[in-house]
Amino acid sequence: MTNVAFEIAALANANGDCEILSVECEPTDEVDDGTLEACEVDTGSWEFRFIVPGDFDGSETVFERFARYRLSPATVCRACREAMEASTSLSHG
Repeated sequence: MTNVAFEIAALANANGDCEILSVECEPTDEVDDGTLEACEVDTGSWEFRFIVPGDFDGSETVFERFARYRLSPATVCRACREAMEASTSLSHG
């Protein structure tokens, strides 16, 4: 299965925890190397980019790297799955 590139926008709330604002994804031939690119675009506003296998299950190390940004790895994984499902339904509908 092809790898999937994700771009996530997140914003810190009043408690300092991040909330996911949007998730975009697209198939890619780029290599899944476990890298998480994180860019603070404004104070408390983050943009994340990473690549995972198309059959990711949440055990990939890149998801664990979100904890330092106060995002639950399980929440990020779920958001990515939902984005993939939405993307697939849009391309088939």
